[in-house]
Amino acid sequence: MKRLLAAVVALGVVSGVGLCAGASDSALEGKILSLEAKRVEAMVKKDIATLDALLGDDLTYTHSGGTTDTKASFITLIKERGRYQGVDYSNTQVIPLAGGTTVVVRGRAQIRLEGVAGYPVLFLDVWALRDGAWKMVAWQATRVP
Repeated sequence: MKRLLAAVVALGVVSGVGLCAGASDSALEGKILSLEAKRVEAMVKKDIATLDALLGDDLTYTHSGGTTDTKASFITLIKERGRYQGVDYSNTQVIPLAGGTTVVVRGRAQIRLEGVAGYPVLFLDVWALRDGAWKMVAWQATRVP
């Protein structure tokens, strides 16, 4: 939770900046968005090995309904009751933070679940570079009324 709070505070500092125009930032944006797509695909397919590799051990995953999962409880949720059919992103911004080892992704997403009408959320997602690999360490979603 402290990392999520730190990311939110840092986001407030850079909120007017948006995406940097440098080539390395563009490559980083592509890499993070590719990892996001891979994560969603793993959720849909219940690919636990891929989720395990993409999620940080200290993950805080707060769903739009207000419940919060750890990495272990989120993986269990996907394995036992996963109903994700997809996530469609829009207005997405990828914001590298100081040092380039943390990235905030924010925007709007349409969550598609089996047996439930899709619903829109605003989201904040944090990725951190750990031992040479990007790991998702936080997700926070709020339903759009």
